[in-house]
Amino acid sequence: MDALLIGAITIGAGAFRGVTGFGYALVAALGFAGLFSPTGMVPFILVNDLMLTGFTVADRGRSPIDWAVARLLIAAGLCGALCGSVLAVHLEGDLARVLVSATIVLAAGTALIRQPPRWLAHKALGLLIGFVTGILLSAFAVGGPLIAAWLLAGGVRRDYMRGTLAVFFGLIDLFTLASRAYLGAIDAELLRLLTIYCPLTLAGFACGYFLSHRLPGHVWDRVSAVGLVVIAVVGLVQTVYALAFV
Repeated sequence: MDALLIGAITIGAGAFRGVTGFGYALVAALGFAGLFSPTGMVPFILVNDLMLTGFTVADRGRSPIDWAVARLLIAAGLCGALCGSVLAVHLEGDLARVLVSATIVLAAGTALIRQPPRWLAHKALGLLIGFVTGILLSAFAVGGPLIAAWLLAGGVRRDYMRGTLAVFFGLIDLFTLASRAYLGAIDAELLRLLTIYCPLTLAGFACGYFLSHRLPGHVWDRVSAVGLVVIAVVGLVQTVYALAFV
C-alpha cells in the first residue's frame, strides 16, 4: 500500500510541476510527511526535483536566465545550504516534522502573493532570502517561493523567472545532495527507491507539461492558485496536528 501511495504522490507532484513550472517539492513533502522520516525524505525529493529542473533548464526557449540576479542568489543560497545540511542531521524526528509542515505553509502562502511589495526588492534582503532559502531547501526540500517573491518584487521579467529559479534550485540541490552523501545519508535503499519512482515522476511531469501547452492563461492561473491554497491548508492542518503530538 505504501508503494502505491508513494507512486501516486510522486506522479501527482510531477504533474503539478509540469503544469505550473514549480511545486514538485511542496506537493511531495506534503504527501511524504507520514511515509518517510524527514532526513530520508529530503534526498529523495531533491533527486527528483533536480531531474525535473534539468528539463526546465534545457527548455531554453521558454526559460531564459537572468544571470546577474542568479549569481547573487546562488552565492547566498550555497552558504545557506551548507548550514542547512549540518542542521538537518541534528533535528529530532517530531521537531523536524513540525518544521517541514510549517515551511510548506509559509512557502505555499508566499507563492499565492501575485505582486510582492517593492520594498522586498532590496539587494540585502535578496541575500538574506537566498541564504534562508538555501537552509530550507537543504534541510526540508521546500522554500523556493520565497525566492520567487523577491524576484517578482525586483521586477525580474516573468519570462526569466523559470530559468533563473531552475538554475538556483539545481545548484542548491546538487550541493545539498553532495553534502548528504558526505554525511552518509545516501544509501542503497534510497537508490532502490529512486530506480523505482523516478520514471513515475517523469511520467507525471510529461503529462503535466504537455497539458500546460493546451491550457489558456486564466486556467493556468486558477490551477496554480487553487493548488497552492490546498497545499497551504493541508500543510497548516499537518502543522497543528504535529504540534499537538510533539
